[in-house]
Amino acid sequence: MIKKIGKFMIGFRFAIILFIVIAIYSIIGTVIPQGATKEFYLHNYENFGNIILLLEFNKVYSSFIYRALLFLFLVNITGCTIKLLPSQLARMKEDYFPAPSKNIENIWDEKYDTEEFRKVLEKKGFKTYKGENGFRAAKNRIGVLGSSVTHLGIIIIILGSFLGNMFAYEGFVNLLPGESTTFVKQGFTLRLDDFYLGFREDGSTEQYYSELKIIEEGKEVESKKIWVNNPLKYKGINFYQSSYGWISDLTIKDKEGNILEETRLKNSQHYFYQPKHLTVYLYGYYPDFAIDHSGQPVTITEQKNHPHYAVVLYEYGNYVDSFITAPGEPIYYEDLEISFDDSRLYTGLTYRRDFGYYFVLIGCLVMVMGLFLSFYFYPRFVIVEEGTILPITKQNIWGYTMQLKNLLSSTLSNRGEV
Repeated sequence: MIKKIGKFMIGFRFAIILFIVIAIYSIIGTVIPQGATKEFYLHNYENFGNIILLLEFNKVYSSFIYRALLFLFLVNITGCTIKLLPSQLARMKEDYFPAPSKNIENIWDEKYDTEEFRKVLEKKGFKTYKGENGFRAAKNRIGVLGSSVTHLGIIIIILGSFLGNMFAYEGFVNLLPGESTTFVKQGFTLRLDDFYLGFREDGSTEQYYSELKIIEEGKEVESKKIWVNNPLKYKGINFYQSSYGWISDLTIKDKEGNILEETRLKNSQHYFYQPKHLTVYLYGYYPDFAIDHSGQPVTITEQKNHPHYAVVLYEYGNYVDSFITAPGEPIYYEDLEISFDDSRLYTGLTYRRDFGYYFVLIGCLVMVMGLFLSFYFYPRFVIVEEGTILPITKQNIWGYTMQLKNLLSSTLSNRGEV
């Protein structure tokens, strides 16, 4: 039973299953903004917010599930490589020649000069071995290692990803235009100059943009406008555009119009006004307000065409009432006047420094080398005996056969024949 499990874990089928699952997780990590707050997912993915948090789709690449998948894939491909390597090394030995298949084409013709053909092959890089009835030739024996070298590159990439996920420096920050965050250890400040949305003709959001500046020792050293899949990189840290939201200005006044409290709330946040034991809960801000078929507030677009707020009041934790109000429209409660006056966009930035970057870079180079070995430097063999010339290769046999026929034809020219 244990042997069967072990055989399955290093088998091709398990590799395909793992590859598909890892690909699905990676797609999820691309589609769903990463590293945002819990409230962001609960508000923007009402039906799936809890599932996203439970399965850690909010931090796919550092989740336990993703790391476990990478580890299993690492075990699979390492085991597969170790299993294949001894036979590949055996095939690199000079005394190894593969047995020709039954349907292989014999390209011998008595008009060809086989000795001249041997010389031509040697000029083309073949190593020849004389026999009793002719000779054998081989080229690119090292190409047999192509798959193992490719696997090694993938192993290095996975190790890099695994180490990067384990030891990466990462975090998330929300900023309003004009706000900054300081990276003390790195010695610089990141400032958001502006944030805005780009819209399609139908009003749907096409892209969201952050205009960022790097300040170091009081001087601007770099500036860049970023959007999804176009990050800013500074001192090894990548800053990604990952989310956005609205923050709304809450004002509480007394009956004479004196301001008692001023604060800002994001969607699904609340403010507790202690003198009245009153909780003001901002259910949501809707820049293009409408009511859906179930009677719930929704926004048609993210443009400020018809802005409204959905607000709920609680006293001593007990429900009081709910309201739909326009910007600046007051909600009266006893001797208080409560209003949301305006809302502004804020950006959500994910930052990350991945220590596995160089592993991934080296792994990619090794993998490309393996692919070249597999597809351009694959082993080629020729068996030449009396009445027999057999081309042998496991890749592109048709092209290789034609190449040998052309080389054989050149022996006629060398003899001055037509």
